[in-house]
Amino acid sequence: MRISYYALALGWAVVILIGTLLPAPVLPPAPKWDILTFDSLVHAILFGVQLLLLLYAFHRDPAVPQVTKRHITGSFLFVVFFGILVEVLQGSMSMGREADPVDALSNTIGGVIGLGLWFLLPRRSAAGFKKSS
Repeated sequence: MRISYYALALGWAVVILIGTLLPAPVLPPAPKWDILTFDSLVHAILFGVQLLLLLYAFHRDPAVPQVTKRHITGSFLFVVFFGILVEVLQGSMSMGREADPVDALSNTIGGVIGLGLWFLLPRRSAAGFKKSS
């Protein structure tokens, strides 16, 4: 397993940590939406992309002969727990941020959406687990 295959996923995790752990006064005001909050959408996108990047890293890594159900399940659980960890960190830091269960749910929904997109990507076999040649 070479770290270079996972650089995008790791870099994106750093972007998520920086963006979600910045002090509240530093962040620009979010637009107000009626049905879906902008904040929830951003959380879903961040964590959906995180899951896709992690699965893509497994897909590209020559040390991983094929992406299995175990890789997919483990990646999804990692993203869910990472999302929960971010919320716990926000709650434990006194920087004007607070832990929000709705954000944790949005993070998880993003993971589910990322998972759905992973299975829709055309570059893999119909089974969804084999690498294409």
